Amino acid sequence: MKNSVIFFVALVFTVGWPLYAAAKEKPSPAGGEKLYRRYCSPCHGTRGDGRGFNAKNLDPRPANHTDAEMMSTRTDRDLYDVIYGGGRSVGKSTLMPPWGRNFSKAEIDSLVLYLRKLCGCRGL
Repeated sequence: MKNSVIFFVALVFTVGWPLYAAAKEKPSPAGGEKLYRRYCSPCHGTRGDGRGFNAKNLDPRPANHTDAEMMSTRTDRDLYDVIYGGGRSVGKSTLMPPWGRNFSKAEIDSLVLYLRKLCGCRGL
């Protein structure tokens, strides 16, 4: 019985704690900026203009997230989906990797908030 209790407590801690921690995350543009600078800027650029140091090697070129006209045609869900599933998942560039297994929902929501900050626009 004692071993069962120890096992149960260990199971709850190892499975439950990450879920609890993820549930406490709050999406924020600042959190999105931190992720963007680390993971997105090599292609999309530190300013989000699509001119990262890898951009010259990519065809098609990365999206310009500062282009309010283009970005306003995309819903927040569109942006979430392309971050989560990568370019291929939405019929865009297969060179954009899927981030859904790397980032939590709150982190992807933070990236969407930061993208809206970069373009200074709202989606459809």
